[in-house]
Parts: sequence; structure tokens; C-alpha cells
Amino acid sequence: MIRFPSLFLLNLSWWIVSEFDTQKTRIGRQESNDKGWRTLANVSGEPRLGQAPSPSAIPLLTLLHISDLHICDAQSPARAEIMDRYADPHNPLSELVGYVGTYRPQEILTVQTLEALVRSLNKIDHGFETNRPVDAVVITGDVTDNSQQNELNWYINVLDGGEVSPDSGSVDTWEGVASTNPENYDPSYWNPEGTPSGCEDDFPRSLYGFPKIPGLTDAVRASFKSSGLRHKWLATHGNHDALLQGTVPADEFLDQFVVGDQRVLALDPETNIGELLSRFQMVGPAHYPSPDGTTTRTIVADQRRKFTKPGDWASLHLACGHDHGLTHENKSASTKYWFKDIDGVRLISLDTVNIHGGWQGSLDQVQFEWLRKLLSEPEPKLFVLLSHHPAGDLFNDYGGSAGEVRIKEAEVVELLLAEPRVILWLAGHTHVHKIVEISNENSSFWHVQTASNVDWPQQGRVVEILEDGPDIVISTSVIDHQGPVQADPVSVDLADPISLAGISRLLAANDWQRRSGVNDVELMSGQASDRNIHLRRTAR
Repeated sequence: MIRFPSLFLLNLSWWIVSEFDTQKTRIGRQESNDKGWRTLANVSGEPRLGQAPSPSAIPLLTLLHISDLHICDAQSPARAEIMDRYADPHNPLSELVGYVGTYRPQEILTVQTLEALVRSLNKIDHGFETNRPVDAVVITGDVTDNSQQNELNWYINVLDGGEVSPDSGSVDTWEGVASTNPENYDPSYWNPEGTPSGCEDDFPRSLYGFPKIPGLTDAVRASFKSSGLRHKWLATHGNHDALLQGTVPADEFLDQFVVGDQRVLALDPETNIGELLSRFQMVGPAHYPSPDGTTTRTIVADQRRKFTKPGDWASLHLACGHDHGLTHENKSASTKYWFKDIDGVRLISLDTVNIHGGWQGSLDQVQFEWLRKLLSEPEPKLFVLLSHHPAGDLFNDYGGSAGEVRIKEAEVVELLLAEPRVILWLAGHTHVHKIVEISNENSSFWHVQTASNVDWPQQGRVVEILEDGPDIVISTSVIDHQGPVQADPVSVDLADPISLAGISRLLAANDWQRRSGVNDVELMSGQASDRNIHLRRTAR
């Protein structure tokens, strides 16, 4: 049985608030203008709902949870932005296509947005409910957008601190879709530099009210010195960290294409769009658009863009001298799942990526048996799971050409509910704040999903675990990154990465494909009960 958190009586006891704690103040989308564009403003905060822990409750663990960073090389030739255009509201196929998600106007700013989040996390010394220091930052996957080594390096550089240079290809010219060259200009994409002479205004500006920000495409490529996380941080593997656009396994052709000098401008006019999109799907097999018949342009080739290989994940996370949860056994076996004990609480990080293709998840049989063994060990007092995919998205059972057995949601949940020490499962993937309780007649645990740092509302979460007599209380509080609330994007300080992060949040709040219906960006914030709330698991 899955139930949503009950709204107990609001507890008005004191809490510790930080500058970016949404209990104090929130960032809200304001009324839209005639083109649907919304500014942002600070609005009243949300005190935590639910039954607070008693004064005698014992703090056990304090985590900072972030997810879906999507560090993006937006100039890469292996991007699939062209597929996203069929979901634009003005496209006649948009109702049929729905949402694709292979292009976002703010994806050129992901490195700066991560820096702004790091600066917020660094201001948090301890939990908001207790004085227990932060034990770790847990990152539940999709740290990169397109499984490229340069994206993985930018992510590591921001989190570890030091010089970050978020550029690839040409050192002189922006080579992404926001082109100012009339020969490469496409009005389907947001072009912050404006309209080249003799061309029509881009649709995001003319139809949907997006601004012009001259100099932005140079600013996003500028090097800056990152702060680096001052807390221990632990990494969980996501589908975008292993598969192209989180969906397609690399092959020999794509390995060469991503480091090459050709970028697709347009598909073959004879392309069957329905067939194309059906090959890019939740459950494998999955394939990229065929290059046959496409129109391309020449860019600067870059070997740093090469796709990550299975052993790269552990190797890079171990290379800095910190384990980030991973071990040398992970490196030698090219695995990405691990566990770590912190004061009697065992964190178990799963690798839910189906490497055979498809963006939804599942477990391999070996990992599932490893999980079973860990849960049977007597020493840990409590178990907390970390994964990229939430339980409901563990249905990708495609086993590849060899027909590998994949483990889906029902078996995983059954195993977890059989062990009463499992109290919490943290996940990402959906880019949505969502909390549910998963239970049966004998046991239960809370399943908490945290929104992304790329889509609205670009937030993380403080998670505190307390022992309150026979009960376990999990207190969660949503936090904003340090990017300022931008009401006037034209006046942004282009030399400041934190100001650029404010622009990223503003763009995310105005995604023209997500202004209504089931894909409305406001739904990604969840309900109040998915954000700041005390969750209680009562002893049975």
C-alpha cells in the first residue's frame, strides 16, 4: 500500500532557519503577461507540517539531498535538441508528441546553477530541527546530462572546488543551437544574443516572451573559481550518467560522432517523426535519430566530449582522494552501487540504470542479491536507501540481446518491506518533490523524491532522522540555491556565476512547453506535504 503523508496539526515550535530555507521565505512565480512570461518574487515561507519530534528525541542523521544536476555540454554534437521541437506548443504535432525533454533554454547555465547550490549547502552547518552537524550531502544521480567525460569533470570540479572552465569546442565562438550566425540560426531555439540581420525573431521571444540577454553565450563559457562543497558528499548513479540523453547506449558510430566536427541542423524531410520518437523511449531498446539525410554544420571537434565508459564513474570519483561512497572494488568491477555506515545508520546506494537502453530503471540480478545480503546483516540499526529512479519507475525490464534478467519495482519493494529497519528511500529522476509512504500490514518506510537543480523549482532538501521513543521521525525542509530572484534579466551581472544561476531559475520557471496541463512546471514543486514536513513512522 502507498499513501501520501498525513497533514497532522501544524507544529509551531522553534526551528533553525537559514537564508535559503523555504520555511522562512519562498520564491514564487508571479502572474503572467500577455505572452505567458512570469517574473519571480519572494513570498511567504512554509513552516513544516506534521507532528514534530518531542524535545527528548535523539538525532541520528542529518543529510542534504540534491538530485538531477544535469551538468550539460550544450555545444556537443551528440545533443538531440532537434527532437524536442515537435513538443513546442506551436508545432502541429505537439499534442501527439507530448513532452520530450531533450532541450531546455536554461541548460547552458547548469554549471553556474550547481555553484549556486553548493554555496547554499555550505551555509548549512546542521539540521534545522536539531543541532546535529551535517553528516553528508547525498546526490541521487543524473549529475551529467549526456554521459560525457567533460560534463563529469565539470561536476567534479565544482563540487571539489577550484577552477572550472565550462566550455568545449571552439574557444572563440559559441557553437550551440543559440547561434548568431545567420547560416546556422534557427528561430525554434531561444537566442539570447538577439536576431541576426535578415532573420525572423526566435519563437521563444516572439511567442513566449523570453528576453534578450546580449553577451550571455560568452558569459556561460567563462572560467570561474568554484567554492567546493565543505561537507562530505556521496554520489549515486543515474541514467543520464551512463546513456546518451539518459536513454541510448553509445555505439561505435556515436563514439566517433560526439568527438567529431559535425552538428545536426535539421533532420531529413522524409523522416517519420512517429517512428523516430518511438525509438527514443522509457523501456529499451532505444536508438538515436539516424544521421542519414540530415543537414549538418561544421564545428570544432573536441576529444574531451567522449562518452564515459563503465569504469569511469568509480575511477573519477576515487581519483580526487575521497571515496564519495565508492570503493576500489567498484573501480575494478565497473559497478556503481555501494553502502556506507554512519553512526548505526546504513546508507545503501543502488544503481538503477538499465545499461541496455531506455530511460526508466531496474536492478540487475547480482545487485539485487547484494542488496538482500546487506539487509540481512544484524549490525545496522536502520537502513536508508538512495537511488536515482524512484520505486514507481523501476519497470524497464529490457534485458538486451542476451536477455538479462532485470528486477522491477514489486520485487524490490517486497524485499524492503520484509526488513523493518528500512525507514527511508531517497530518489530523484522525476524532477518533482514528492513524498509517499510505502507499507503493508507488517512494515512501512517513507519514499522521498527531491526536485532537480535544472528544472523549476531548482531546489534541494535537508533530511533529518530522529528517534522519538519507539517512533522514527524524518523531518524534511526544502532549500533554494543562492541565485538571486531575477525580476529584470537584462540587468544581470554576466561576470558573476551566481547571478547567472538566478537567470537559470527564471528561465526554468518559464519553460514554454510546460505552462499548463500534466507537464506544468508548477506541478514539479509538489504539494505542501511534499516539501516541508515531519514524517513519522510509528512503531508496530
